[in-house]
Amino acid sequence: MKSRSGLKEREFSDYLARSYLPATDAAAFDAIEKAADRVLEETGIRFQDDPETIDQLRQIGGIVDGDIVRLDGGALRRIIRRSAPSSFRLRARNRNRDTVIGGPKHAGFAPVYGAPDVLLESGERVKGVLDIYRQLVSIAHESPGLTNTGHMICVMDDVPEASRPLEMLLAHLTCSDKPFMGSIASPEVGLEYIQLTASAIGRPPEIGACNLIHLVNCTPPLTYWENPLKCLRSIAQAGEAAMISSYMMMGATSPATIAGTLVQGYAEVLAGLALTQLWRPGAPVVMGILGWPFDMRSMLPNFGDPASQLIQLYSAELARRLGVPSRGDGAITSAKLDDAQAGSEGARVLAASVMSGASFILHSAGWLEQGRCVSVGKLRRDAAAIAETYLRTLIACEPPAALDSAIEAEIRERLLRAR
Repeated sequence: MKSRSGLKEREFSDYLARSYLPATDAAAFDAIEKAADRVLEETGIRFQDDPETIDQLRQIGGIVDGDIVRLDGGALRRIIRRSAPSSFRLRARNRNRDTVIGGPKHAGFAPVYGAPDVLLESGERVKGVLDIYRQLVSIAHESPGLTNTGHMICVMDDVPEASRPLEMLLAHLTCSDKPFMGSIASPEVGLEYIQLTASAIGRPPEIGACNLIHLVNCTPPLTYWENPLKCLRSIAQAGEAAMISSYMMMGATSPATIAGTLVQGYAEVLAGLALTQLWRPGAPVVMGILGWPFDMRSMLPNFGDPASQLIQLYSAELARRLGVPSRGDGAITSAKLDDAQAGSEGARVLAASVMSGASFILHSAGWLEQGRCVSVGKLRRDAAAIAETYLRTLIACEPPAALDSAIEAEIRERLLRAR
């Protein structure tokens, strides 16, 4: 049987091994960086509806034309290398569950993010609701293969949108004492999340540590929208971590080639990473460049295609050259069921991320159908596979410590006001 790229499955391991060899060739990465510099200088990045960001970039020599800013890639790298940490500690309510992001240790693993639907273990497919969300957080907590309980594991269809961030926060704080991810619903909500989480963790600020990691995506091609920009600024200024990602559909929102996708993605994330260090030198960051071939017949991305694993291997090396931690994707798949296709595609993607040296692997467990569904059974099985294969442990995590009653009461009171 052949994958969509035409590669025989039994040849995949040899192909992946060969694909990693160019990571030792500095000239290849020099070429990617130079091409990205040209994109930044000649085309620029669009920063929509955020004059404060544009003014900040103008101060470092950016050439402004409306909401497009042309930038010096070399200058951006110098800004990042001067102050961005190569690793940082992500703190938890339980000190024993703190996770180091970056460096030589195992990656952090977090579950699927953003799925609207849920496939129950009974086989029934339903919309996400609050009770299911809390169950998913509990599973992530119990699983030794997941070091982080993530954020928005599923969308809560029965909760008003304005109340969802606080309901998610309450779930992560009461169903687990592991680290988790912050909210980017808005800058105001993000800061509320940051403040309440700091109260729950109850430890003073410390250099080289933070309490939350936030997913901040640019919008390929070469665009940052207003809300991500303002959230990025508030996150950095608060000293919390931002995982800045370019998530590209090859042939649709990026070039169809691996090299072209890497060039575009690198240009996009360089701008976001540099902004964090301009807002607050030393703010923790993670770099993510991810690309998936886009099928023009189905109009869907082909998750699991080997081309994406090449991009993963190269992007992690680009992050190492820059001196910052990198992001990977976990057991993702285009399969609609947790079947042989899901297992094969997911295992390859996860293996490529671990092999690349990625520091934080999102969507590690539970992903189905281009990310539109979280499978409860697959969440358990993916997490168990990570624990056994990569973390070498099968010991279930003990129940979480109780959340301080005063903090829980405060969150519940804010929820009542939000409704």
